[in-house]
Amino acid sequence: MTVRAHGCSTPRPDLAGGRSPAQPASGRAAPASRRVLLTAAALVTLAGATAGCTAASTSAATPPAATGAATGGTGHGGGTQAAAPQCPAADLNIKTGADEAAAGHSYLTVIFTTSSATPCVLQGYPGAELTTAGGGTLDAQRTTGAPAPSRVTLAPGQSASALIGWEHFPQNGSATVSPADCPGYGATTLLVTAPGQTTPTRLAPPGTTSPVCWGFDVSPVVPGSAGRSPVSS
Repeated sequence: MTVRAHGCSTPRPDLAGGRSPAQPASGRAAPASRRVLLTAAALVTLAGATAGCTAASTSAATPPAATGAATGGTGHGGGTQAAAPQCPAADLNIKTGADEAAAGHSYLTVIFTTSSATPCVLQGYPGAELTTAGGGTLDAQRTTGAPAPSRVTLAPGQSASALIGWEHFPQNGSATVSPADCPGYGATTLLVTAPGQTTPTRLAPPGTTSPVCWGFDVSPVVPGSAGRSPVSS
């Protein structure tokens, strides 16, 4: 769209008194050579005025050239990728894996596998609780000296794991193992809860050949199904 400057119009070829360049003041026809000169002068004046209007119109219609960098992001760098959400309890399959025993100490691996359609995160310590033969409960304590809990991002179908550990001989040095000196002896249920969740999964407890007597603890989750941090293994 062309924007014309206000007050700019094409001037009419006019001389003093509004007379045509071919008509002198005396009423007599001017010589042909004079008429040509006057007409040429009028046309030059008209062309100059018209050029001025055109320049003003063009200047108003044309925006100034950009002098700064273009605004708006390109999508590379500077942005922060949204963090994956916490794995919901409904999308986690919890089961026990390998167990080990040596020098009076036992371990049990607990594996968390996600069935979520999108990546999700587990971080921290799972809950572990035994239901004892007498109907009481025995809660696992968090391990000390283990690597600090870290975020474990799981793609659909991937697993994280943790270790549950305990001493399977009586703390008082007794040669026999019984519920009196080994609270976890004859336990009926192992309840495991994923980090950040409150809904437990019922699993088989350790058997009487390796009962939970004392030192019952649990480590934070790590990637994979071995239950051990790559740093400490």
